Amino acid sequence: MKRSEESADWTTESRLEEAFGLLANETRVRILFALYEAPDRVVPFSALNERVGLADSGRFNYHLKQLTGTFIYRAEEGYGLLFSGLAVCRSMLAALDTDRRSVAPFDLESDCYNCGATLAAQYDHEYVVIRCPDCGIGFHDFPFPPGTLAGRSREELLSIYDGWMRSQTALSVDGLCTWCFGRRTTELRAGESPADPEVQVVHTCERCTADMTTTVGETFQNHPAVVAFLYDHGIDVSKTPSWDLPFLWSDDFLTVERTDPWRVELRIPVDDATLALTIDGDASVLDATRE
Repeated sequence: MKRSEESADWTTESRLEEAFGLLANETRVRILFALYEAPDRVVPFSALNERVGLADSGRFNYHLKQLTGTFIYRAEEGYGLLFSGLAVCRSMLAALDTDRRSVAPFDLESDCYNCGATLAAQYDHEYVVIRCPDCGIGFHDFPFPPGTLAGRSREELLSIYDGWMRSQTALSVDGLCTWCFGRRTTELRAGESPADPEVQVVHTCERCTADMTTTVGETFQNHPAVVAFLYDHGIDVSKTPSWDLPFLWSDDFLTVERTDPWRVELRIPVDDATLALTIDGDASVLDATRE
C-alpha cells in the first residue's frame, strides 16, 4: 500500500502520530496529571500553573494550548480533562507497579464438561487463559489489565475477570467497542463450511476494526430470559464461574435450523426444565420459551 493513495490506514496512523506526539514532553504529561489529580473537574489557569510548577507562564501557556482540543478542554472557569485525557492518564497508571505480569498455571475447582478433567488457569503475559489440559478445549484467552493482580489472590483475580468478561460481552452485544468506544456490529458466522456445527458470534468495530468473538452461549448469558431462568433454578450467573456452565461452550446445546438467513436455537436445560432461545443472524433473540 502506498502512502500516496491516501488510504484510511495511513490517515489513521498520521492522526495517531500527531495526537500521541503531543505527549512526548514532560511538562504536558505533568499538566495532564495535575488536572487528573485535581479535586475539581475544572482548574483555573493560575491554579493549574501552580500545580505544575512551571515558573515561565508563557511557556506553560504554550504547552497548555498544544493539549487543548485533543486531551483537555477550555472553559470559562479554566481547564479540564477530556475523556481522551482521562484515558491516557489511566493507561499510564495501569502500567505502573505491575511487577506480576504472569501467574503460573494452577488447577481450578472445576471439571471440563467434555472429558471431566480438572481445568487449569494461568495469567500469561497479561492474558487470562483457562483451558482443559487433557482434551485441550479452551474457555478463555483474553487480555486483562495487570493492575487487577495487586493485593488479590488467584481466586479473586478469576472472579473479577469473569465479571469483567460478562460486562465486555454485554457491551459488545449492545454495539459498543470497549477498546475505542466506536460502534460494533454483531453477526453469526459458521465454521469452515456451512455444515460445520461450530457457530461463532463476531462483534466487529466499525471504527478500529477490532473483533471480539464469543460463543452463542456467551453472547446470551446476560439476556434477561437466561438470567431469570437460571436464577429460578438456583443458579446465579453473577456468582457462577462461566466455565461451570456447559451451555456457554458446547455446540451440543445449539441447533442450526438454517444459515441463509441464519436461524439457530439455543437450548439451556436445568433439572427437568429447558429454556429455548431462537436467534437470528444479527444475534437478536426472536423468541424465548420455557419448556
